[in-house]
Formats: sequence, C-alpha cells, structure tokens
Amino acid sequence: MFIRKTTLNAATEAQQQAGGGVSREEVFSSRDRSLVDVPVSLVSGHANWQATGFWTGVFEVAVWIRLPQGSTHPLQLALRYTDQSGEKTVLVDMCQPGSYKSALLNGSIALDITGRVKTMGLYLLGMPKGETMSVDEWHFNPQIKRLAS
Repeated sequence: MFIRKTTLNAATEAQQQAGGGVSREEVFSSRDRSLVDVPVSLVSGHANWQATGFWTGVFEVAVWIRLPQGSTHPLQLALRYTDQSGEKTVLVDMCQPGSYKSALLNGSIALDITGRVKTMGLYLLGMPKGETMSVDEWHFNPQIKRLAS
C-alpha cells in the first residue's frame, strides 16, 4: 500500500516539525536542492512503458547522501519529472534531523506518466542554504523490467 502525500503538504509538514511556517514559493525554490539528473531513458526499462498515452509504473529509488555537519531540519527526497501533462513531484522518503554523517533515503514510487518523459531529477527538499552535503550513490530502477527482445 502506498501512502502518498502531495509534495507541498509533505514539505510543509517537515517545516512545521522544524518549527517554522513556509509558503509554496519557499518550498519549491529556496529549500530544494537538485541532487542528480536522472536519464529519462530509464523509464523505458519498465514493463508498462508506452511511448504515447497514459501509463503507470512503479520504480525503486535510493540516494545515499553524505552530511558532514548532520542536518538541522527534516530532509525529504523527491523525484520531479516533466511529461506531456506538465511537471510533477513525487515524495520518495523523509528523514528527521540529526547529527548523522550520512543518510539513505529510499522508497518505491508509482509514477503516472502521459507520453514521453522530458526531464527527470532527484531533489532534496528542506535542506537549508549553507548546509553542506554530497551524493555518494543513487539508484532509479523499474520494479518490473521489460523483457529483452
């Protein structure tokens, strides 16, 4: 079973836990950090992939990040992609603040895709400016792979 929150609600919840209110503009601009551009060709590896029309696929997503100073705010991993119907953001995972030096954020996400995916990337939501981090490794894999033809 998937419990999906809209990104705005999840990000707002994280900000409230950190003790502050936040507007939509703050959530989607100053508090997002691009982690990696995901090659759009990876979606075509899913068994349900279609070049046109609507289709849904489940993908496994994981990112290992290094946080030298830990994190003072909750962090959220999100996948943002653009297809023929526009830009969409899907929350993958969330971790609470702490003094840990690395974190694994991962999850299974269902993507509702219309036509071809134009852009796709992984983002960290809730990362305050000035806090340093780096990506050690990342994965984006279809849960059900296409059979080789």
